[in-house]
Amino acid sequence: MKQMKRFAALALTGAMALSLAACGSGDEKPTPGATPTPSATPAQTASYTASAKGYGGDVTVKLTVAGTTVDALTAEGPNETENIGGAAIVTFNEAFAALSGKEVSSLTADLDAVSGATMTSTAVKSALRDVVNQANGIEESGRAPVSDSTATYQASGNSVTTPVSVEVALKDNAISSITVGENGETASILQTVIDNLIPRILESQSLAVDSIAGATVSSGAVKNAVAQAIDANGGDSAQWYTPVEKKTDTVTLEGYDVIVVGLGGSGMTSYISAAENGAAVFGLDTAAKIGGTSTNVSGPMAINPQSKMDAQNGGEKFVEEEDLIADWLEYCKGDAKEDIVREFVNESGETMDWLISDYGFAFAEIKAFFHPKMWPVWAVYEGDKTTMFTSAVDKAKAMNEKNDYMLELTATDLMTDGGKVVGVKAVYHDGTTYEIYGDSVILATGGFLGNAEMTEEYLGGTFSAEAMLQNKGAGVQMAMALGAGTYSIDMPGMVHIAQTKTIIKSDELTADQKAVLSALVLTPESMIVGTDGSRFMSEAGNIAFDNWKGGDTYYAIYSQAQMDSFRENGMLSPAAPMFLNQGGKVEANTPIADLDAILAVGEQYNIVTKADTLEELASKLGVDVTNLTTAAAEYTSAANGEAEDSFGKDASLMSSLAEGSYYAVAGAGYYYGTCGGLDINADMQVLKTDGTAFENLYAVGQDSMGVLFSNQVPYVTYGGAAQGWVITSGRLAGANAAAAFAGE
Repeated sequence: MKQMKRFAALALTGAMALSLAACGSGDEKPTPGATPTPSATPAQTASYTASAKGYGGDVTVKLTVAGTTVDALTAEGPNETENIGGAAIVTFNEAFAALSGKEVSSLTADLDAVSGATMTSTAVKSALRDVVNQANGIEESGRAPVSDSTATYQASGNSVTTPVSVEVALKDNAISSITVGENGETASILQTVIDNLIPRILESQSLAVDSIAGATVSSGAVKNAVAQAIDANGGDSAQWYTPVEKKTDTVTLEGYDVIVVGLGGSGMTSYISAAENGAAVFGLDTAAKIGGTSTNVSGPMAINPQSKMDAQNGGEKFVEEEDLIADWLEYCKGDAKEDIVREFVNESGETMDWLISDYGFAFAEIKAFFHPKMWPVWAVYEGDKTTMFTSAVDKAKAMNEKNDYMLELTATDLMTDGGKVVGVKAVYHDGTTYEIYGDSVILATGGFLGNAEMTEEYLGGTFSAEAMLQNKGAGVQMAMALGAGTYSIDMPGMVHIAQTKTIIKSDELTADQKAVLSALVLTPESMIVGTDGSRFMSEAGNIAFDNWKGGDTYYAIYSQAQMDSFRENGMLSPAAPMFLNQGGKVEANTPIADLDAILAVGEQYNIVTKADTLEELASKLGVDVTNLTTAAAEYTSAANGEAEDSFGKDASLMSSLAEGSYYAVAGAGYYYGTCGGLDINADMQVLKTDGTAFENLYAVGQDSMGVLFSNQVPYVTYGGAAQGWVITSGRLAGANAAAAFAGE
């Protein structure tokens, strides 16, 4: 992975501090607040490991000593954002490598935080301090004192336009209050941070409190702001990552007909459907709110809902179901399960009518999306989605005094007895283990976009997301552990958004300047290659929909001549992202006088890479040099009118790449979720690898959506198909489970 130049420059100070300390006379003072024990000497041969909470998870530092010197010092953060925290860790490791052979007794943890990766840097610093103290036999005696203060700090959150403002009050060497001010976060997600994370920080006086699942970025913004406050007032925020003790209790819950694992869109409809059909239902979700990623999407596909036909179309159908089914099956090349596609198409309209009439949901008019047939099959949610989803579950909970649900409760295992599923084991945010027993289990955990190991294994990359990343494949993994089969699990994920690989949220660039970087990864005027260095589409096509073909990153390649032309004449056809738009604008045929300054900032954030030759560019990007040079040669031939472009792009939008220097601007698709998952039948029962059904195990939503599709083609473009399947499969599974097991 290529490091960010910004990281290299700023981390150098920390590296120098470590190196100078290691080259000193050996009489340096220990870390402030630390007291040597009577025998503070390093072990002759030993390894020391410590972890601290980073942005995406634990960051671990390992120190190996040989005698009294450093043998190896490394940091790992597999869940940190690749181009930001991940790049910072690469830089720290390069600095650490220079310390091999230095005296352990002279090491310190006085690293500078890396701009743009504050949480990762603080975690490295905290873990480094711990291993150095372990190796030197030093015990921390306390934290550096902080001055009383009340001030507002800003940190990047989910919003790509507005940082999170947080007022932090410090008094008597403690965090006395945390108040969130102006921000651009999704209100329902941020509220889970306000309601849960902030009280836990205040109670524990620690920044090692777990981030709120489903609100990791917003949680990080609040923690970052508190860390800024501590550092600005004489303290050392790395000393505030003290471990928070977890409980070890086990709680047993029994007597349920249906257990619903996940309370996003599919879990919500599973829960309310099972409850209204007489089942005693228990639901659980990792996140601190109901709705999951479904509260982030526009709306579902619904085929001919009666309420909308009456309101919009004189009671007539919007589309003939058989025409749609035939089109769907043809697109999926015979791989989709016809009986389930047919069931979905025929039941989806009723699902919408049911939510409207029985649970107070509201939807806008049925419209078309981007499919060539332009069938009206998609409707946007109206009103606050989190409120609608939560109200529906609460209404269903009241249908039976046994019904209940818990949030921040994460399923870890399916419990079995004699091969039959008998319940779910789960862990609460405070460490308490729950064993929940019931007659049937519905898996509604939202697919596996948030699990980098699974996306690497099945999809070949780690993808940027416009989704809630608590969806880590728990349902799929738990079922597979029992012998469940999968269906189209390796098909591309859902993507309708493209932007720069890293979205700059700081104010180093104006909105219009950020729009230039966005335009560079979206304009048809570039040559685009994927992670293997090959072209994969016509750049005049729909980059937002087709970027998946290039892998988890794509690169827009330009010559120096093109950049000079943009600076002097502007772009012929600038483009802007449909979503994740930062509010700026690039006018066609308008000179971009400050282009060099924009590209320089882009280089600092690992968005822009410059090289004198294509060979050097390939090396810097880590792509195949033969593929890149071949693509450029063929592209140049088409641009010069010497050959037809293999992707059919018009030569008027092409420029020669025969002469350098060269630029690559990194773009990425931002995914809503995964498509493939568990194999199921039309009753939503999970199928084993031999094709037989688990009698009492069901899978809905993105845990089973692959049965509708094919791994030969991407996600369909009718509009809202995933969300339609989410709410419809849940309704059907809940009813089926209740009918089979209610009252047993």
